[in-house]
Amino acid sequence: MSYNARIAKLHSEVFSTPKGSPEREQAILALSEPDKEEVFNLEMDYVKGRITRKEIMEMAQKETKSMTYEQFKAKMNDDYKGRLQELSKFAKESPELYKQHRERYQQEQDEERRLRNRRLTESTFKNKPYSFR
Repeated sequence: MSYNARIAKLHSEVFSTPKGSPEREQAILALSEPDKEEVFNLEMDYVKGRITRKEIMEMAQKETKSMTYEQFKAKMNDDYKGRLQELSKFAKESPELYKQHRERYQQEQDEERRLRNRRLTESTFKNKPYSFR
């Protein structure tokens, strides 16, 4: 288990609870002093903009050995047949995370397609008289 992954997991356990709630207080009290310091340092990095929530989640995912979004995207774009087996195995092991990755991937693909179609349409009607539009 990676040190950063463990701290990211502890961070998500503490900061996934509502602010000022007894659950958060208990989660903080359950931490040892060095862990507490590291968790709050990670939160300060987030507050100052040095790291994003997405990066913290990816650090925690590395500990569970689940697939990050970048790995998922690379495998979706790869045509090798063995990649599909890896993706289906990932879908069976963690269906919720697979669903989140798939939806995000589809949104990105739709946006790229929309931009490409807009560029094609604009270049088609460029320098044409208005009556042909």
